[in-house]
Amino acid sequence: MQIIVDHLTYSYSKGLVYERKALDDINLVINKGEYVCIIGHTGSGKSTLIQMLDGLLKPDSGTVYFDGKDIFDSDYSLKNMRGRVGLVFQYPEYQLFEASVIEDVKFGPRNIGMGSLETDVASFEALKMVGIGDELLDASPLELSGGEKRRVAIAGILAMKPEVLILDEPTAGLDTKGKNEILELVYRLNRERNITVILVSHNMEDAAKYADRVVVMEDGRIKRTGTPEKVFSHYRELRDIGLGVPEGMYILEMLKKAGLPVNTDIMTAEGAAAEILRVIRKKS
Repeated sequence: MQIIVDHLTYSYSKGLVYERKALDDINLVINKGEYVCIIGHTGSGKSTLIQMLDGLLKPDSGTVYFDGKDIFDSDYSLKNMRGRVGLVFQYPEYQLFEASVIEDVKFGPRNIGMGSLETDVASFEALKMVGIGDELLDASPLELSGGEKRRVAIAGILAMKPEVLILDEPTAGLDTKGKNEILELVYRLNRERNITVILVSHNMEDAAKYADRVVVMEDGRIKRTGTPEKVFSHYRELRDIGLGVPEGMYILEMLKKAGLPVNTDIMTAEGAAAEILRVIRKKS
């Protein structure tokens, strides 16, 4: 399974005086099992791009290939593709609408044509994957905590057995505990089940910690792409376009300027703390 974005261009309000180009000649290849994090400030084109990947928006020019097939061809089945590509919007709890947790999770599999038994099995398995216990199966989704609602919404996507999971700021508005639970869940799905993950985020630490590859967007274009280490090494450039770098990397850079011989390639806060301790112990 491979996703190829080929010279994708899209404008909102096309032909009107307030026309705005959201995507400008985007080219990108995403391979099976990759964890790709798309970062950029508000208005950079991130959300528009992921809606193109799921066929929710049609480009002005260019296309998206899924498994070698143009998803915008007139005879292509977007319904079948959406059973393989799951999209979790920002604040996914707004997608919950059934009377009970289990019925909400079953909606997606039923909608793509799964049989009754397969739907039941897939739904129970998905809820187990996201850590929702049997005691909540008949509960109203509205009674759940914020983190539980996110997990149920993700379970509804997982029950369709997608090969690709696209998430648009899935931790927005959550407390630290809820945020970490969601990110660890997504990471496990990627590593243990080889589900391709495309995560849109404003958080540089999340990109550094989890992603195999980071894609930086600015003004509808891909500004830079590569491993987190490669992308965040251009911290001055990122700062110029309104983005930061992982906090650990920033702290180490400041310490190095102050004369402490630390390795500045480390990106996570935990790694930075370990590196500082290593240098201090070496000097003492």
